[in-house]
Amino acid sequence: MIKKIFFIGGASLSSIDNDTMEAHIVSALNILNIETTYFPIFHGGIPDRINRYLEIASTDYGLLHSTPLERSLCKAAKASNPDLILVLLGNYTTPSIINSVREATGAPVACWCQDHMGTMGRQYIISSKFDYVFAKDQFMVDLFRRYTNIPEVHYLAEACNPQVHTPVKTNQKDLDKYGCDVTTAATLYYYRAEILETLTEYNMRIWGPIPKFYSGPLHKFSTGQSVYMREKSACFNSSKIVINTLFPMEFGGLNARAFEIAGCGGFQLISHSDAISKHFIPGKEIETFFDLEELKDKINYYLAHDDERQAIAEAGRKRAHEEHTYEHRLKQMLDIIN
Repeated sequence: MIKKIFFIGGASLSSIDNDTMEAHIVSALNILNIETTYFPIFHGGIPDRINRYLEIASTDYGLLHSTPLERSLCKAAKASNPDLILVLLGNYTTPSIINSVREATGAPVACWCQDHMGTMGRQYIISSKFDYVFAKDQFMVDLFRRYTNIPEVHYLAEACNPQVHTPVKTNQKDLDKYGCDVTTAATLYYYRAEILETLTEYNMRIWGPIPKFYSGPLHKFSTGQSVYMREKSACFNSSKIVINTLFPMEFGGLNARAFEIAGCGGFQLISHSDAISKHFIPGKEIETFFDLEELKDKINYYLAHDDERQAIAEAGRKRAHEEHTYEHRLKQMLDIIN
């Protein structure tokens, strides 16, 4: 039985927003009574850029037997004496680090790849020879099972944290700040911007960074701020419709925002994916759109049907909290590994 986990992630748990997958995983493991030691790859000390140069010197040119980061990580892992090493994403850690940490602890190493194919980078997730890979995209699962020698590859979707992603009682200040017909809270990359540019006739607010060289019409809708924790929930609760556009390379999975919006009790219009019906009932717990015409048709419909919109949002919240939490996902993972 797995009772102790050494968890390697990217984000610091001391960040002011604390609305990261790393933080939600640690919280869920604590609830499951799993003793967890967390090691953030980007945790200060040697600057990240220098660590990157040292990594290339080691992996590409063989000039170093190990890097300071690798030695520090292995020392911490060995001291924790874990039953399992859990790595998030899989492109932060080199194959050398994974080999070293496995040798130092004797524990199996699992990777939860919570991103799409476009983040594979140098393909460390394949060359690291993980004992287990859990991917949020069924396309990636099928690909790895066909063409790699990773012994165990499983589908494991992202999730919500009911302690954070839950409805909040909004006040007038919230409504003044977040209230609108249509909102989204995410990085405004160009594909997402292309979709949102068709919605400029609506009372819309956009939360999240805008690319430096974007020069389109969405600047007047953008707040220039990101939302986390209570602010995120207040944003989703105060707006009538939350637009969720899946990244183009999310072929067979959903983004974390799908579960977070639902958990917060927001009414969600999400771009079409076959993966949606694995987790929600379209039209009853979530709404989808296949193209820009259908997006506008459904916005107009649900702006005119408040009761139906609110019923779908509440059904989505209930489903997310009952089946799609980090506790549920980690129980699935540990059941497979055990």
